[in-house]
Amino acid sequence: MPSGLLFCVGGVLSFLPVLGLWMLPLGLLLLAEDVSFCRRISAKIMGWFARRKPALFGEQVV
Repeated sequence: MPSGLLFCVGGVLSFLPVLGLWMLPLGLLLLAEDVSFCRRISAKIMGWFARRKPALFGEQVV
């Protein structure tokens, strides 16, 4: 949980050179493992990504 919060804070501070916007979704995914109502949302988002970009998940596009 602390690492998820730190990634979210780092994503908000993405204007700094070392931190980036990539930290925000990663932090939200880490938080979704511990917070029960976020699991459903993250599962829907990952399902949407799997349908839209199957190559990202190692599936072959036919």
